[in-house]
Amino acid sequence: MRLNHNALAYTANNNLNTINNNLTKSMERLSSGYKINKSSDDPASKAISQRMRAQIRGLERATDNANDGISLIQTAEGALDEVHSILARMRELSVQAANDTFDETDRDAIQAEINQLRDELDRVSETTEFNGRKLLNGELNKKGYVDPANSDKISIFEIGGDIEPGVYGISINSNGTQASASMTVLGSGTTITSQQAGTVVINGLQVSISEGMTGDEVNQKIRDAAAKVGVDLDFTNGELKSQEYGSDHYISISASNPQLEALLGVDGTEYRGTDAEVDFADNSGSRVGFKDTATISADGNRITVTDKNGFKMVYDAAPDSGAVDPVEITVLSAGPMVLQVGNNEGQTFNVNINKTTAESLELSHINIYTHDYANKAIEKIDAAISKISGVRSSLGAYQNRLDYTIGNLQTSNENMTGAVSRIQDTDMAEEITEYTQQNVLSQSALQMLTKSNARPEGLLQLFQR
Repeated sequence: MRLNHNALAYTANNNLNTINNNLTKSMERLSSGYKINKSSDDPASKAISQRMRAQIRGLERATDNANDGISLIQTAEGALDEVHSILARMRELSVQAANDTFDETDRDAIQAEINQLRDELDRVSETTEFNGRKLLNGELNKKGYVDPANSDKISIFEIGGDIEPGVYGISINSNGTQASASMTVLGSGTTITSQQAGTVVINGLQVSISEGMTGDEVNQKIRDAAAKVGVDLDFTNGELKSQEYGSDHYISISASNPQLEALLGVDGTEYRGTDAEVDFADNSGSRVGFKDTATISADGNRITVTDKNGFKMVYDAAPDSGAVDPVEITVLSAGPMVLQVGNNEGQTFNVNINKTTAESLELSHINIYTHDYANKAIEKIDAAISKISGVRSSLGAYQNRLDYTIGNLQTSNENMTGAVSRIQDTDMAEEITEYTQQNVLSQSALQMLTKSNARPEGLLQLFQR
């Protein structure tokens, strides 16, 4: 037996320290619920689990983003439901006005309501927003920009469908024009005689000219009637001009008797505006951007290019005379509203919502003062309803797609969470077993350390002899 070195005690103490370290780790895992609490526990697994936890947080945020996108779409959808109701009422009024049982006073009342409904269309378009982003005024539509040299000659009105970013060129050989006619503006001293009394017809709208009316009264009555059918009368030179451009708009003014025709200088001739003359060309005369299947047309100064897969561009040329140099339109992006609906870069979702103002729906100048005009109003409103239906259809498709996106994100999140759990989480049953084992070993080691330290006391018996 040796007194200075108690090897058995050293062994027992080392074992006790090892067991206590294991017991500490086991208690740490049981108390935290994680089997990896620091990098030294498992460096590789710690790195993998931290990267996966970052991905899980990204998936959760992407799910919230997609839900925000659905909320935005639902807001726009709710507003467009009201737009549809407005258009339905406008159509109902136009159908009513197409019936010739109503006189001009009745049509005044109908037109007044249509004007208010048209203004409400603009208000809804300009004020509908989600978290400060306006939804229906064209801000969320695809964007295009004209080269600076021609920026005052043409403006982008609408870009829709399957359009890739790039440069597109068109050439405007001549602008559209307004219908123009003339009449004699009567002097203030003129008085209508019995032979001159009769009816003036402006684009189908009748104006009664009575005996004894002054020249000023006749001029004012004709101007008021012309304005109702979309024609402006300039008293300074007697020029009549349609408010809109293009061959669909005309001026026809006639009188019911030769004396009144001679007094006003009218004969019933129909004068029409012209449409812009356009084609595909750049400065070199070649087609730029547009495919060979694309077609181009003009309605007044509104130029429309269409192609397969819903490709559509609409431009508004400036209402001036003469030709315009070839214009290049640059489409910079597929859409300004981008939803980040994935965990990684580039996992985005584009939302495009067309402009829904009265101008974009071509309802700015509708009137119902004659049967023909009321029928044209019905046609225009039907086209507007069809366009709004298309916008709502796109919004519904967006929402359905986002619903599937959310489902996929939630599934990925669930699977990723399960993977992290398998790497990081403690198996409580297994760990409690380990803890119990280490606890028993700790007590055993402590007892052995006590006994090994007591063994040198046996040497004292030798000294007692």
